[in-house]
Amino acid sequence: MADIFDEVSEDLRKDQYKQIWFKYKKIIITITTIFVLFIISYKYLEHYQETEKIKTSTLYFDGLEEIKNKNYDRAEVIFKNILKNADIGYTLLTYFQLANIKLNKNDFKSMESYYDKIIELDNINKAYKDYALILKTVNSPYIKNNEKIKLLKPFLTSPNNFQPIASELEILYLIENKKINVAKAKLNKLMKHKNISNNQKNRLNTIDEIYFK
Repeated sequence: MADIFDEVSEDLRKDQYKQIWFKYKKIIITITTIFVLFIISYKYLEHYQETEKIKTSTLYFDGLEEIKNKNYDRAEVIFKNILKNADIGYTLLTYFQLANIKLNKNDFKSMESYYDKIIELDNINKAYKDYALILKTVNSPYIKNNEKIKLLKPFLTSPNNFQPIASELEILYLIENKKINVAKAKLNKLMKHKNISNNQKNRLNTIDEIYFK
C-alpha cells in the first residue's frame, strides 16, 4: 500500500510541476535568458577590458621606445592614441609623457597645458598633481621667477614631500632676482632641514660656494 501512495504522491507532484511550468514558463525562460545573457556580456566585457589593457600597455611601451630614440613626432601620435581609451592611470602617465615630448620639442606652452591637465584631473593622488606643478615651474621659460615662487608657496608653507626641493628652487629664483640676502637666509635654514637628502646637501653646498663665498 505504501508504494501505491508514494506513486500517487509522485504523480501529484509531477502534475503540480507541469502546472507551474505551463503557468510560469515564459517568466522562467525570460529570467533564465536574461541571466545567461548577463553572464555572457560580463565575460565579454571582462575579456574586452583585459584586451584593451594589453593593447594600451603595449602602445605605452612603444611610445617610450620612440622617446628613447628621439622620434618625438611618432611618440606623440602613439600617446595621443592611448588617450582615446585610457583609464585614469594611463591617462595620467600619458599626460606626463606628452608634456615631456613637448619639452623636448621646445613647445613650452603645450608642455604647460599637459601639466595643467594633470593638475585638473580628478581621482588621482595629490602627489602627482604636486609633481606636475613642480615640473611646470622648473621647465617653463615663460613663467617669471616671482610667479614661480608664488606657485611654489603651497609647498613652502606646509610640510610635504616636495617642500625641500621647492625651497631649493625658491633660493635659485631669488638669486636670479638678485635677492641675495634673502636667498642666503633661506639656504641656511634649508641646510638645517632634517628631511633633505645627501644629494641635495651637496647641491646646496655648491650653491653656497658659488654665490655666497
